Amino acid sequence: MSAYLYRHLLASCQTSNSTSMKPVLLSLLLAISLAVTGQEFSIKKVELTNESVILYYDLIDTIKERTYTINVFTSKDSYLAPLQKIKGDAGLEVRPGANKKIVWNSKEELGSTFNGDLEMEVRGRVYIPFVKFDEFQNELIFKRGQSKTITWSGGTRQNILNFNLYRADKYVNVIPNVANSGSYDMIIPSTIKPGKGYYFLVSDSKNKDQVMKTNQFSVRRKIPLALKAVPILLIGATVALLLPKSPKNISNPPDVPGQKN
Repeated sequence: MSAYLYRHLLASCQTSNSTSMKPVLLSLLLAISLAVTGQEFSIKKVELTNESVILYYDLIDTIKERTYTINVFTSKDSYLAPLQKIKGDAGLEVRPGANKKIVWNSKEELGSTFNGDLEMEVRGRVYIPFVKFDEFQNELIFKRGQSKTITWSGGTRQNILNFNLYRADKYVNVIPNVANSGSYDMIIPSTIKPGKGYYFLVSDSKNKDQVMKTNQFSVRRKIPLALKAVPILLIGATVALLLPKSPKNISNPPDVPGQKN
């Protein structure tokens, strides 16, 4: 059973018609920590600005190699889905340490017209990927529009996987509803921009707690631009050869027969 940490936090705030968020109450509601040897989690400070809520916390672990999944939830949807407009020390593979910070853009996520009280909940647990990929251990290259078989292990037959494509922590695309059969012929759409820094967040479609992050990979064009230019150059050369040659400039043309100078 994976260890996890659990914190409740009450942050009541109101938003005026001028879209600036004004905190009216901030207090620690409840603190519950499931005892795990060598772990300590504590929220040190909470700040509310006109745009965001900032949480400062410490996550101490005697095993430094261990990483965590940290997510933030609110009572707006009864703590069902993690907040999306989050930056800082949250998400997958968060390393333990002091002076960690989570910034939630509450104004953007809730909307400028939100008016009410919210309870916030920070959940953390040891990051253990529920599936494991072999191909992503080294720098992997996908060519757009070209099938590439990827294999993995773990999970159960009941898992239906979503391959959410990200680049620089920004959502790009999704390959949904992939059966957990251990292999899949992945095709990156031709609309995806070539470049480095892509990765998949692989999640179970029915259990949002089951999610893992692959190593980064590159996306390339199926046909490099240099090779695409070759046929154009060849056509240009062919046209040049077929064009009639212009006569040479003759400075002293020969005399026309029967004509004297």
